Amino acid sequence: MLENADEKIRRYREIKLEIGRLKNEADIIEGEFLKAMESDLEDTKYKSVSYSDKKGNKVTATEANILKIIYPAYLKKLFGEAYKDVVQEETSYKLSAPASRMLAALYNREYLSGGSVEQLVGTLGVDDKSEKALLKKLKGKNFETDVKNLMKLGGLSEEEAKENAYLVSEICVWQDFMRLLRLNGEPAESDIEEALRWIDGAVTVEQTAKIKFDIAG
Repeated sequence: MLENADEKIRRYREIKLEIGRLKNEADIIEGEFLKAMESDLEDTKYKSVSYSDKKGNKVTATEANILKIIYPAYLKKLFGEAYKDVVQEETSYKLSAPASRMLAALYNREYLSGGSVEQLVGTLGVDDKSEKALLKKLKGKNFETDVKNLMKLGGLSEEEAKENAYLVSEICVWQDFMRLLRLNGEPAESDIEEALRWIDGAVTVEQTAKIKFDIAG
């Protein structure tokens, strides 16, 4: 038999009510950060923004893409021989993380054709040692990691690093896309345009936002 049942029920009720109140308050504050993010990221290519207090606690608001498959049949045409490598067939269709990231960027037209990471790094004015290090580190997969490497290895300011990290990401998206198409032969311009139309028909991308809270110390 449970001892002190009345007291435990009373306290449990108080705790649940307090949790609900605090969650509601946290949701309201998160909403304020998300609204601030929309304003601060407007007319920029940036996907995240951070807010810090005097103690070093940091809140990062991030805008993310959610890729949804509309017409799975287009995926077989798009990926060709690589289809089984990047698509997991279940009751629903599930793309690998790299393929999902690439398709979302292509769908949103967040790519840069005709360039290379080597060319971009060559414009930064760094010495040969730093250039070689950057070419090894810049992958275009994780924006924050590329920003840190551009600042640490290239000596760029945070603003310059962010701008170049986005260019790296857009270049890598296109390079990955070209590697994919070349698995089925060297693509003509018409093949590239057709593949982009397949992407527009195969998927849709919804944008969602999230909050990350880093506690100092």
